Amino acid sequence: CERRTCEPPNNELPLRMNQHQYKMKRFLLPFYLLLSLLNLYGEYSRAELLIFITKPLLLTTLALWFYQELRPISARFPRYILAGLIFSIGGDVLLMLVENGPKNENFFLLGLGSFLLAQLSYMLGFVSYPEARHGLIARTAWRAWPFGLFLAGMFGILWPGLSGPMRAPVGLYACAIVGMATAAFNLRPLVAGRAFRGLMAGILLFLLSDSLIALNKFRADMASIPYARLLIMATYLLGQYWIARHAAAIWRQERKIEHGLKKI
Repeated sequence: CERRTCEPPNNELPLRMNQHQYKMKRFLLPFYLLLSLLNLYGEYSRAELLIFITKPLLLTTLALWFYQELRPISARFPRYILAGLIFSIGGDVLLMLVENGPKNENFFLLGLGSFLLAQLSYMLGFVSYPEARHGLIARTAWRAWPFGLFLAGMFGILWPGLSGPMRAPVGLYACAIVGMATAAFNLRPLVAGRAFRGLMAGILLFLLSDSLIALNKFRADMASIPYARLLIMATYLLGQYWIARHAAAIWRQERKIEHGLKKI
């Protein structure tokens, strides 16, 4: 048969690819939800095998969804958010090895380093957002006082429980995650209300999750946190989901605005 009758027209190939990508996107978020429920059950029942299977897949699935949702990713904002999700995969795996598997404490510092890179990536994403220099904190720096107060409070609580070698890395990480939250709050006048509230809710849940980790690890003498591992993972997984979901929504809206301006 002739070539033109045996092969589909060239314009059908992108259509087929788009349909495949759409089906994948529809599958990824429900799969993330399923993995989250399985992981939380594993944490509750202390099923190490289930934790080992699900934990590396969680943020891998969310990062893949974010990439598929916004591809091609060429601007700095979505690139940095994607980088934060990818660094979080490494942090998840390394911290998993502190509680399970080899139970080597060196994995805690490595996991902390990976999550530090995730926080810095998120922060760079928020700082690189268009017109971020005209954001709320950039114009009125005093509005950052709740974040400064939270940081001072965490230092005051954690410092007595930190050994000398741990003070620098934990202190640096605390500054990074509070800086990330402050950079996100700076976007308040620049981003639509619902998307901004969802993004901030995700970040505050992430902040809560890390605070629970720190209290459970370094100040267990103060009070025992019931179901600590379950609470840590529940707040973390929902926080990361809302960060990815609303960051994607924010950037889709920004692209619509840019596209509209180009038409004028």
